[in-house]
Amino acid sequence: MSSLRAVVEQLSPAADGFVIDAPEEWSQGRTLYGGMTAALAYEAVKRTHGELAALRSAQFSFIGPATGRLRFTAALLRRGRSSTVIAADCFNEEGPAARALFVFGATRESKVAHEFLQRPEVAAAEACPSFRKEGGAAPRGFWNNFETRLAGGHRLLDKSAARAEFAVWTRFLDTGGADPTTALLAIADCLPPAAMVVFPQPAPISTITWGVDIAHVPSSADGWRLLWSGSEHAGEGYSLQNMAMWSEAGELIAVGRQAVAIFA
Repeated sequence: MSSLRAVVEQLSPAADGFVIDAPEEWSQGRTLYGGMTAALAYEAVKRTHGELAALRSAQFSFIGPATGRLRFTAALLRRGRSSTVIAADCFNEEGPAARALFVFGATRESKVAHEFLQRPEVAAAEACPSFRKEGGAAPRGFWNNFETRLAGGHRLLDKSAARAEFAVWTRFLDTGGADPTTALLAIADCLPPAAMVVFPQPAPISTITWGVDIAHVPSSADGWRLLWSGSEHAGEGYSLQNMAMWSEAGELIAVGRQAVAIFA
């Protein structure tokens, strides 16, 4: 299995952007895993527009299956004194597959600093049981690029669960020294929708939109991240959920929100 960096480096310059054949080991059903699509879009932006401030926020709309030969383009929308807004699109041979909006912002001095969103009280990753099948027992797909440990909440399809939420220690098996921001996007969306905790039986899902706001980018892509996800509402075939990610030291890395189509 290739490292995250090795996969990202397959993204090659083309006449009007960058191209890559969707890596099979990062598949999610019939499409490329959304976090990898987001990571590749970010890489296209970074390579097109050079030196940028820290990524502060990103929004993604997943339009259709990202399969086959993928083409990424990036367009500058606005460059202000402290912030830059860039749009990115992903296409395959059939048309648009995803659209992204990235906001970069320079660090500024501020008299306002607080952190009210506290990391859940959980045991260390080494003391937690596996969240899913791993190694040879695992089905093929992007999840095989991660190690996961259930730290709180429930596994999928748990009829005894009172709430559809979980906290899972997660880390890459091999980053290969990937860019930490690229890795952040590639890992932040790797858990299944929290609503699947209360699914009565296995069923397909499809992410519609995903927004991620970044509090802090770790200096390295390696190490455990605590990913939390909780479904706030599910009905009429859709779920709405909040998400958050912390470092092992308890530092908030990012928060997110997602709308997911569910077919259960």
